[in-house]
Amino acid sequence: MTIVHIGPPNLPILYNLGGATERRIREVAARQAQAGERVIVYSADSVAGSADYHGAEIRSIECRQKGVVRAAEFLAKSVRDAKSSKPDVIHFHTLAEGAAFTKLFARGLEVKTVLTFDYFIFRRGKQNPFFPWYKRALNSFSSLLPVSGYCLKESAAYWSIPEDRMQVLYNGVSLQQFTHNPEQGATRRAAVGLSDEFVLLYVGRVCEQKGTDLLVDAYAQLRAEGRKVRLVVAGPVGQFGHGGSNPITERLKHEQGIYLGPVDEEILPSVYNMADVFVLPTRTNEMFGMAAIEAQACGRPVVCSNHGGLPEVVRNTSGLLFNPGDIQDLTRQLRTLMDDDQRRRSFSTAARANAKRFAWETITSDLQQVYCQA
Repeated sequence: MTIVHIGPPNLPILYNLGGATERRIREVAARQAQAGERVIVYSADSVAGSADYHGAEIRSIECRQKGVVRAAEFLAKSVRDAKSSKPDVIHFHTLAEGAAFTKLFARGLEVKTVLTFDYFIFRRGKQNPFFPWYKRALNSFSSLLPVSGYCLKESAAYWSIPEDRMQVLYNGVSLQQFTHNPEQGATRRAAVGLSDEFVLLYVGRVCEQKGTDLLVDAYAQLRAEGRKVRLVVAGPVGQFGHGGSNPITERLKHEQGIYLGPVDEEILPSVYNMADVFVLPTRTNEMFGMAAIEAQACGRPVVCSNHGGLPEVVRNTSGLLFNPGDIQDLTRQLRTLMDDDQRRRSFSTAARANAKRFAWETITSDLQQVYCQA
């Protein structure tokens, strides 16, 4: 089988400082190639080129435009190029225009088109004057794959798509990369200047939507109680691919927390392992929560908001849920785990077992069935 992946045009596929969609494409493509499939991945970049990634071919497409025009440029160039490879499946990621562009720029090509999406509102959704066109474009795909049950239900309601037209395909985790490793965690603690403090960790975009400000407030409250606790935050300000600081990171530093900025994937497992508890306090639009799975694979108990896809990802044996946006409830759940060593150890064991449900090998096997049934 020849499988083509076409991902979002914002970051190169091999970008290593975050981005759940880019990571999903890499992980799935590598495992498909290892299973003997011919796999081609298209990546938007500043220059054209080609590279091997664990048996999958990465084809970089030179894109000069920005915004929606960049997406159209990338899609048109990728689909035209893919046509010559005669793929059996073109798997689009977040690009709702994919199937329509395939019909337009690869006429005569008999191919299955699949769309995985991490958010159900495309291109401003109902605020876009082309909303009816997007409804038709979505219905043109052979298969629609939201990343959680929550994402599926929201998509069905928003776009009036019958639920049986969609199938949940979760994001996953590399159990080879993300493992429980206390020694690795101790080394990373020393490297960032931590000793015997109780460490709370957040990994992801630093913004209000993700609730990072709420977590800093809860951390400040715990410090005011005299607790020996440190909050470590890793991730970009706003969007992936952007550095700098914002009022949330400045407040964190004022409260003697540690801001690591975007973290290279090579050291990310050690960052998870240095934490006592991982926190994901998202307010809105959390479709899955890949960081919560990676943290659990490293044996980290989780405290997260009871919102979106997170209850599907974090079981009550591996973490605690709090009411979204409720700082008192968040602080209360953090205290619960800080004060109960035995419960944290129990959660740590259960977290590793729970993460196995989302192994990329399992996700890739499920995807193969989707391709066959599409």
